[in-house]
Amino acid sequence: MGGGGAIPGIVLHPRVPGLAYIHTDVGGAYRWDAGRQTWAPLMDGIPFKEWNLYGVDSLAVDPNDATGNIVYISTGKYTEAWAKPYGMLMKSADRGATWTRLNLSPTGGSNSDQGCGERLAVDPHNSNHIVYAARMGGFFTSGDAGMTWTHVAAAPSGASPDGKDKRGSGLCFAVFDASSGTVGAPGCTRVIYIGASNDGVYMTNDGGTTWRRLEGGPATSRKGVMGPDGSLVVSHATGVARLAGGEWADITPPKKGGGGGCAVAIDPNDAGRILATLGGGHKTPVFLSTDSGKTWRDVSGQRNATRTWWPGWHWFSNPFSIAFDPIHRNQVWATDWYGTYHTPDITAPNPVWTNRVNGIEEIVTAGALVAPETGKYRLFSGIADIGGLDHESLTAPPAASIWVKGLPAGLARTGIAVKGDLIATVGTHNWSEPGGGGYSLDGGDTWKTFGSLPYKGIMGGRVAITGTGRRILWAPQGGQPYYSDDLGGTWRPVKCAENLAGTARGGTIFSFDQPLALDGADPNRVYLLHDQELLLSKDAGATFILVNSNAPDDWIHKIATSGKPNDVWVSAGDHGLYRSKDGGASFVRDPRVQAAGIFCFGKAPAGKAFPALFLKGNVSGTDGYFRSDDEGGTWLQIDLPNERIGNDPNTMTGDWRVFGGVFVGTNGRGIYYGRPL
Repeated sequence: MGGGGAIPGIVLHPRVPGLAYIHTDVGGAYRWDAGRQTWAPLMDGIPFKEWNLYGVDSLAVDPNDATGNIVYISTGKYTEAWAKPYGMLMKSADRGATWTRLNLSPTGGSNSDQGCGERLAVDPHNSNHIVYAARMGGFFTSGDAGMTWTHVAAAPSGASPDGKDKRGSGLCFAVFDASSGTVGAPGCTRVIYIGASNDGVYMTNDGGTTWRRLEGGPATSRKGVMGPDGSLVVSHATGVARLAGGEWADITPPKKGGGGGCAVAIDPNDAGRILATLGGGHKTPVFLSTDSGKTWRDVSGQRNATRTWWPGWHWFSNPFSIAFDPIHRNQVWATDWYGTYHTPDITAPNPVWTNRVNGIEEIVTAGALVAPETGKYRLFSGIADIGGLDHESLTAPPAASIWVKGLPAGLARTGIAVKGDLIATVGTHNWSEPGGGGYSLDGGDTWKTFGSLPYKGIMGGRVAITGTGRRILWAPQGGQPYYSDDLGGTWRPVKCAENLAGTARGGTIFSFDQPLALDGADPNRVYLLHDQELLLSKDAGATFILVNSNAPDDWIHKIATSGKPNDVWVSAGDHGLYRSKDGGASFVRDPRVQAAGIFCFGKAPAGKAFPALFLKGNVSGTDGYFRSDDEGGTWLQIDLPNERIGNDPNTMTGDWRVFGGVFVGTNGRGIYYGRPL
């Protein structure tokens, strides 16, 4: 697909032409393959249970390494207790093909605040000397290329005055001043700067032993970059500042975009050339100065879009980082919420920016994947931040965003249902704002918004097309289910003696329950799983009755039917996989399945009527992906070279056109497709 997720940083190697790295908030790190003009993912070998390490908070190369092989990363998405391991520093000696874990475990947080600079840095005079400015915990140094680390108590901690870093930013950048010379033996760079998100900029003049806060500098620093002459440029909450000769100067560009400074860069070969962006939002302007920030020129230029599905406003949206190519003087790279950009000549009167997003698959699926048996589209997806996509092909990017095909801009699909050429979809606006939905009558080519909503403030959830007509059943988050017989023109509440509010749990798009399923043998029979209550409708969702008050449940649960009458399956996380052959009245657990995360049915094997069954979980003590071709009687483990699909898979759907075909959506590494060799 290309693009779709936040890319907080880009690092270009100072000695190897065309060698660049990016790091993402939730989808790992990538290396630019200049020959193939694509980004290569570097972290797909992270084991399933360590999915939190797919977030990369910072990346550094060794500027002294002429081979370009040495790379360091700081990993960890979240800092909450459920996200262990929080983080890990790693080192690669082969450009990210393999990683060695170092003896320092940061607190993670790459998905907490993406607007800071690089916290990792390698001394330009000594490859063994590495520094790390942590979000929480303070400042650390290594004198043996990362094998051991020492906490520097004299350095700033980055904590807020009460000792707690409420913003999750702490120390936000560390940079060496190569022009300052060295101190001590074996010779470390004398001057180092640290940015503290809540406490200004600090400096050491003795290689890191003593530190002092620089008066007159920005109090809320974000990113810091060094010039070849020893000048320092810092973006902060209200603009951009430059330190030269011990004096601070405000060099904020014209505030066309409003807000504070964000991305900044200095030409490593010409300290007078500075790039900066201001504020956030879409179409943020880019500015160039050739006189150390005294004057600026808008170099936002023109777009060369390589993805037609990107909406027109989906460009330079909250830029995170920008960088001069250190070898090709006028080439510049940048990153933002959705991808990376490159211009071959920043000095051109109207620079041309190309979104270089081949290989970047950082989208986060929002619980909805549907692969129809027939029709133009192979897959319909619901995706955070970009709403969702209608995929005509498995090998080419989609043609258009759902937002330009008739659905409201900002609607993130959380539920999708297909019945021939009729497709219904529901979702939230953005992540957690009241939602809406719509339908297509031509198989997904065009969409129309529902004429009304069941109630004000309705949120996301799941949807089904029930019965023999066009009834749309909507199970929202928080509220009661409703149904419509006129394509969303009017809605009626579902009747049930039980309270069905919140059948689809959670308050954001990041809710991965699948509580709604049709009986494949009878479209009038519909199942709803509400916590431990399993309910059944025999009239296409108009009324429901309780059939089981002790159904399998976990903090995430999913229900699916096989197509056999009364055949209901439920996955319940660490509680396993369950099957009912009597319409949910009773369930039997598969004793070999110790954990059942996501599961689905797909096209049946040749000569069999029962569909293939797919599972991501633990079978007989082994974590992985599995397929059963005999109703769960035996399980075949699906081969996953280099682990893969370990980045918190959250949704799965079978390919009903190809036996053994299956789609898996992830939390930051896009959508995978597998099929038998």
